[in-house]
Amino acid sequence: MTYTVNSNDSLAEIFSRIEGSATSGSEEIHILLSNGEHHGLEHERLFYNLPNPLVIESVSGDSSKCALRSENCEAFHKDTENRAVLTFGEKCTSVSLKNFTIENTHVKTCDDASLGNQAEAICFHCQGGRLNCEGMSFISRQDTIHVKGISRFKNCYVTGDVDFIWGYCDTAVFENCVIHTRADNRGSDRPAYVLQSRALNGKPGFVFINCDFTAEDRGENAKIFIGRSQGTGKPDSVDRWDSIALIDCKISHRYDKSLWTDEDGTRAVYPEKGTALVGWRQFGTKFVDEKGIASAYDERLQERHGYTMSENEKNLLILCINE
Repeated sequence: MTYTVNSNDSLAEIFSRIEGSATSGSEEIHILLSNGEHHGLEHERLFYNLPNPLVIESVSGDSSKCALRSENCEAFHKDTENRAVLTFGEKCTSVSLKNFTIENTHVKTCDDASLGNQAEAICFHCQGGRLNCEGMSFISRQDTIHVKGISRFKNCYVTGDVDFIWGYCDTAVFENCVIHTRADNRGSDRPAYVLQSRALNGKPGFVFINCDFTAEDRGENAKIFIGRSQGTGKPDSVDRWDSIALIDCKISHRYDKSLWTDEDGTRAVYPEKGTALVGWRQFGTKFVDEKGIASAYDERLQERHGYTMSENEKNLLILCINE
């Protein structure tokens, strides 16, 4: 089934129509988005939860010409699976998103967590499913992307300011992506964290290959880290492992060269030391200075829980995530 959606059409109504007409879980659903702005209703959550393989793509093949934008957050709808712009539920099997922008327009107002600053652009809430994203842009501030299961992001742009990539994933691979840390709209000198991994026990977690980590100026005293721990991972826990890998990535000078943080020892990290397949680890990292010149990373600066992979270990990891 193929649906062409114009900017004045309601995607919620399209999803409802699909749910009512889908007769076979194996039939692919194909949604073509016209150029322009596709706005959801105020605080609307778009939700797809069918086993039918789903493809959503722009007709132009250019994410700058096609955008889905609305505001949602924890203050409006409680829990992770309810506060995103676009959510995929537990029944999903295969979802592909191509060449458009998803933006959660929520703007932070203060530090009070009860006001719900968590505001995903996308939530893939399906541990048994697969998500494939290509040529996409994901924009929010806190918790931009949440993923479970297995996902791949290729040639995508992702931006946010706190834990803006996270989830209880098996494996999430980002290849040739730009990962951009934004300034905090509430003011400068606040710390920022790209990732908070809660990966499944023993699984690769979040893997970045040939990605560029860029950042805006967040103030003279602000520190920006690639990853921080959630603090509750254990050897026998089902998930919440701190598994993040960097492979041949370039990192802006605005990021702290320790890469990772346990926030001055206040958050436990597990595994306590990275290895080839789990934990905090990196290979071939380069830092880019103010003039745009990239130089090899001094691994001696890496935070104590981090690990530098050998080339053989890097190849083993790549083999593992491509199985």
